[in-house]
Amino acid sequence: MKRLTSLFVLLLLWGAATKAQTYFDGIRVCWDYSAQKYLCGGVYSRLKMLSDGTLVCVYSAGNDVYFRPYRNNRWGSAIKVASDSRGLHYYTNSELLELADGRLMYAWNARPHAGTGQPTKIMVAYSLNRGARWYNEQTLYVAGTEWSDGCWEPAMMQLPSGEVQLFFANEHNVGGGRQNITMLRSTDNCATWGNPEVVSFRDTSRDGMPVPLRLQNGKSLVFAIEDNGLNGNFKPVIIHTTVEDNWHSGTVTGSSSHRWSALASTDALAASVYAGAPYLIQLASGETMLSCQSSEGRSSVDYPIMQVYVGNSSAKNFCCRSTPFPFVGEGQTQVQWCALEQTDDSTVMATSSVTNRSTQNGIWVTAGHIFHPLKAPHATGGAIDWEAQPVGMFIGSESQAHANIRTAWDEDSLYLHFQVQDATVVKAPEGSAPWDSDGVEVYLDRNKRGGEKLMTGMYKMLLNVKGETFAERITISSWAAWNHSMRTRVTPTAKGYEMLIAMPWSNINGRPAKNDFTVFFKLHNNDNTGTVIHENMSGGNPDRPLTWLRCTLSSEDATHIQPVREPATPLPSPSASIYRLNGTRLSEACAMTPHEIYISQGRKIMKRK
Repeated sequence: MKRLTSLFVLLLLWGAATKAQTYFDGIRVCWDYSAQKYLCGGVYSRLKMLSDGTLVCVYSAGNDVYFRPYRNNRWGSAIKVASDSRGLHYYTNSELLELADGRLMYAWNARPHAGTGQPTKIMVAYSLNRGARWYNEQTLYVAGTEWSDGCWEPAMMQLPSGEVQLFFANEHNVGGGRQNITMLRSTDNCATWGNPEVVSFRDTSRDGMPVPLRLQNGKSLVFAIEDNGLNGNFKPVIIHTTVEDNWHSGTVTGSSSHRWSALASTDALAASVYAGAPYLIQLASGETMLSCQSSEGRSSVDYPIMQVYVGNSSAKNFCCRSTPFPFVGEGQTQVQWCALEQTDDSTVMATSSVTNRSTQNGIWVTAGHIFHPLKAPHATGGAIDWEAQPVGMFIGSESQAHANIRTAWDEDSLYLHFQVQDATVVKAPEGSAPWDSDGVEVYLDRNKRGGEKLMTGMYKMLLNVKGETFAERITISSWAAWNHSMRTRVTPTAKGYEMLIAMPWSNINGRPAKNDFTVFFKLHNNDNTGTVIHENMSGGNPDRPLTWLRCTLSSEDATHIQPVREPATPLPSPSASIYRLNGTRLSEACAMTPHEIYISQGRKIMKRK
């Protein structure tokens, strides 16, 4: 991970993130299908990025808990952290904290095997050598022997003062099917621990699965929980205190102002939807990120799937929902007990326990790309070197096909460039709908009105690999055919295809007065499997303009093709793409004709003889 060590940089990043997270201007996490990986059998996995740059996964498998490092671009062997030598308990609910003194602290839940008469426990162990060996195994809390009198799901954080806080869900001596969140403190580097403190409790319900976080603003301590007293089934909730108070003012009750629904009002879930087992992190840029296992859109609460939301720097107003493990077509696959971790400035990783599949049940990991609102550079003349422009958006979580999207503009048009990697480029049979072939779709509102309804003056256009277009615009409240004047280009490539759409401003009632608008993208992928995947841009819904993304027309110039260089320039590398000036791609360098000008790798080249 590129470490942000400059206090000045951190302050700048935090200041930029104090704005409310919104669909228009907030970040999007775009998950990458190609990064999905089955790691091993197990459950309750957590990912942690250590200060030396090592990524680790902690989890339980069978009766034991494990630590597994990722180094040199590969996952190392699993290291067993702890096992009950008497065989009375099985260990699960792993969590890891890197302490300020460099030690690693590993916590887990000891659950008794049936018929043993043993209690549930919260346990910890430590490592001095980055997880290679573990020592000083301790029991920090002991609950009852009945399942309804247990303790569950430990998670920890350390404050700048050095104080370590360990939180867990607790039914012990609560009764009535209720549950609170209990916290233990250590002020002497985990040598001793204070008395249990109940920090969160909503009477008649079950606060559960806490994940604590000290916010970068230096003012707030929070933890995420699942709360079935908010609205029907479990929903993600944030519990808060100030750094000055540090949980000393007593239990946060159900009616406290220090308890709030995590999700923004725009993303509120129906009472029937289950959204439990939350996990909470804060990005280096200040935004918070929350995952949960949700039944929204699923056939039953028995088949939840991992969903991720982005909130502001105060852990509020989470929106822009995305799905790290879509498992398209697997309606009964369970994606549960999830966690998140940022691994570099532009990447977030997710992990989950996946079950009810025909194969590879266990721990999965994947990666997502962090994107901000689009900024289209100004094309001042000459051919745009698209590969030199920054990628503005990525689509590709649901199938092997993915698209890198870039934008630019000039006084005449808006330009949208799609670089699609697709191992199976399919042109659907004649007579098929245009969206049954591989292609892309663009929605645009030059007035960036947002809201829940489509409105007059919103446009959409589809372009597929056949070169077919399908264009409509909203008239009153419904889509109708639109006689567009857009120019398009489709170019096959070695790994898929590229598309360019030039949209004249005159065709959409002029360039936006404030040089910004909202846009939405969709990728259509047909792999001849019988199902065409129509993948939406992360966090967006084509029928909810509220969820579209702002695109700003920047005054910064786009990168253009360099002039022809004399004497003749060297030929490009064998793997480089080579194009004629009309945009036609050559199959290989040997197809170049002497004395003709070509474009490759951001420059014009000529084969002399």
